[in-house]
Amino acid sequence: MNREAKLFIIGEVYIKFDFDYSEQNKAMIKKAYLEQIGLKSNEFFKVKEHIKISIEYDKGSLKTKIVIWGTTLVNLYFFIGNYGGFKDSVKELMRDVNSFSSFVIEHINQSPNIHHNNVLTTQRRTGLLGRMNEVYQRIESLERNLDDMSQNEMHEELNEIKQEVSNLADILTVQERDAFLQSVDLQYQQDAPEPDDKRTSYLYNRYALKPEEEIELLDE
Repeated sequence: MNREAKLFIIGEVYIKFDFDYSEQNKAMIKKAYLEQIGLKSNEFFKVKEHIKISIEYDKGSLKTKIVIWGTTLVNLYFFIGNYGGFKDSVKELMRDVNSFSSFVIEHINQSPNIHHNNVLTTQRRTGLLGRMNEVYQRIESLERNLDDMSQNEMHEELNEIKQEVSNLADILTVQERDAFLQSVDLQYQQDAPEPDDKRTSYLYNRYALKPEEEIELLDE
């Protein structure tokens, strides 16, 4: 895939408020984030210089999305020296993302202008990290359950894992792709199918910030 990305989503926090959509309420939510969380985000990430936080709003219901971005290379290549191997980096960074997301959810309503009753629903997501971790989990599950699977079931799951490894590798930069593939046993790469264009386009469009796109950063 010959596409560039300025940033990749590594985590998201969804918060649905009962406020009407307005510039005033958007400003109030942003102020609440900056006052209650703000620079505390730096405490959750070992490589904070490679983490960016943005805020987005849904006009329909004032659903607010706090997005955690990793600067180019999804920064997992840089995280290796701070967290360990690539696979360990994914899992450890996911824990950091989840801890940060929980902190946001717990503290956003401590602003004087936001009561806990104003928060209708919340949700945590792990972005591209989650897709990588799903591959690791499927591999671990397959190897753990081999004795209980038929040959057809084993081959079907193996082929599906190979396909997703191929898909994920296709959207990564060269350095990241090499590190990711090194974290996956060779049997899950050999004779792998070509990347699925529909799937790789989805992953890129869902998680990548394109060069022409702009976001409202909260930490600058």
